[in-house]
Amino acid sequence: MHGDLETDHDVLVTLHRFTLATAEQLHQLHGGTALIKQTQKRLTRLHADGLADFVTLPQAGRAKAWHLTAQGAAVAATFPEARRPSAQALDGEQLAVRHGREHLLDVGRIHAAFVADARARGEACGPLDLLPNSEQSVAGSGVYRPAAELAYTAGTGAERHRLRAFVERHRPGVGAEETAAQLAACAALWEQTGEHGVGRAWERRWRSFPRLLVVLVGTAASEVRSAVADLRLAAEENPAVAELLTAVPAGAARIEDLVQRGPSAPVWHPLGPQGGRACGWTEL
Repeated sequence: MHGDLETDHDVLVTLHRFTLATAEQLHQLHGGTALIKQTQKRLTRLHADGLADFVTLPQAGRAKAWHLTAQGAAVAATFPEARRPSAQALDGEQLAVRHGREHLLDVGRIHAAFVADARARGEACGPLDLLPNSEQSVAGSGVYRPAAELAYTAGTGAERHRLRAFVERHRPGVGAEETAAQLAACAALWEQTGEHGVGRAWERRWRSFPRLLVVLVGTAASEVRSAVADLRLAAEENPAVAELLTAVPAGAARIEDLVQRGPSAPVWHPLGPQGGRACGWTEL
């Protein structure tokens, strides 16, 4: 929203979806033209009302990461916007332990970057247009659960069109096998056949299969090329993944570049077999 600070309702729904978020992230999503102090006051009031609590992060500055209390989660769950098929029953702090606080906060940083970029470009990506930890069922092979699923309206006026993407968070050298498994699960979703063996199952849901965006964390600028090369090697090991990356736009970008320059900047390195120069995410 471009105007004044949005309501408690909006902040509660966002915390319900994202589990953990800093005041800065919430301000980027909901602050409008107000100062960040207004967002901080809102969070303080929600804390006084017993709806939100915080953990102090170990980084310099001792910033706070906010989450809903059990009471806050119960209130937010009554809002239609907060309902989701894979809603978690655990409270925010338990989820932070399960997924890792860095993971949860990074997903929020990614979302805020897309929202800010869309506003600057006159396009549309709102606070609820990214669904963390979404679930996509794959018949016979379980579930594909990306870090997030993004919906974005690109273009303006009569040129507006809907884009979707699966977002993965990747730590090169640490989470290589986990990311390879995620790519394999995404490939299984992509190649799943439709009813009676006709077409692809995903065609009943989307006009085109969502893009695949791999966000690199803990990666120096000098290490991006090798990280992208390693991702391509992982794809080559699995024929289904290799086929996926041939047919579906996919790219990798450092989270710092994504946040500082925006997702439409040439920060994405194509993961397809043809490679290519870095580009904006819609140009992959």
